[in-house]
Amino acid sequence: MFRVRDKLREISIAVKNLFKKQVLTVSIKGKTYNVIGKIGMYHLVIDITEGNIKISDEVILEVNPLYIDSRIRRKYI
Repeated sequence: MFRVRDKLREISIAVKNLFKKQVLTVSIKGKTYNVIGKIGMYHLVIDITEGNIKISDEVILEVNPLYIDSRIRRKYI
């Protein structure tokens, strides 16, 4: 089942995101791709329709290290 307040919160976040100008991006093989949809705990969806991407390619996410679990290995460039 679901709680009404959780659904209302999800709807309000979706409406706010419609008016945001900021677009989240990732870098794969030096090229920038847009993140589409919502970002989950263990997944995200990237629009790679114009790229030649393979499973073993490295993906670089620009995030604030404070938001990442301390068990995740960090590599600073």
